[in-house]
Amino acid sequence: MGYRLENKEIELEGLRKLSFTPTQKAGDVYRYKNYALRIFKEGEEPIDQQTAKYLTDISTDRIILPRKLLFYNNAFKGYTMKLVSQKGSGKRISTTPKEDVLESIVALEKDIETLSQKKVLLNGATPGYTLYNGSLYIVDPSNYRILDAVDTSSLEQLNQFQLHLLITELIAADLRKARVQQSTIQHLKEILNLRDNEQTSSDYLRELLQGQSNIKGLVKKIR
Repeated sequence: MGYRLENKEIELEGLRKLSFTPTQKAGDVYRYKNYALRIFKEGEEPIDQQTAKYLTDISTDRIILPRKLLFYNNAFKGYTMKLVSQKGSGKRISTTPKEDVLESIVALEKDIETLSQKKVLLNGATPGYTLYNGSLYIVDPSNYRILDAVDTSSLEQLNQFQLHLLITELIAADLRKARVQQSTIQHLKEILNLRDNEQTSSDYLRELLQGQSNIKGLVKKIR
């Protein structure tokens, strides 16, 4: 039977592998028409079929979810997802204008609200599963879990906490690349960790960045 997307047979020969992919991967990612196509490696199933199918019915913008499932001879082998532009992939989060950074965070917070209402735990959201091209995307749902017996407000608070940890680590990693002193990075992380759980990451970071044009300016201020 060969490969098929849902019920449509497709030909995968000659597909171009995408180079702008996370540092941690589940399978290989190729361009297929106007989508990115993740194909699991032999013996690998990083996300089960039932969870992946559930996620296809959820609409998000910056948290990239499966759209159509890929099968090979009826075995679940991957999925398509939104194709994220490689343009701007060399941008640094610490030097990006603060309004652009805050816009990305707000978009992620909205996605988290949507996922939490659908009882999805944003598990395993680490820097290695993100893409940044001036906008921030979380791109691998392999470790996401569906929690049926859970209060959605508590789940959203947990998911927002996961997002805040992710943002903190992304900023720290970016500053390490810029060879900022570790003591300064640690000080900034401590400041970021003072966020109240009831406050969104975007609101907290907006307060910290008052009078600064970007995160780099905040770092200079706290040195």
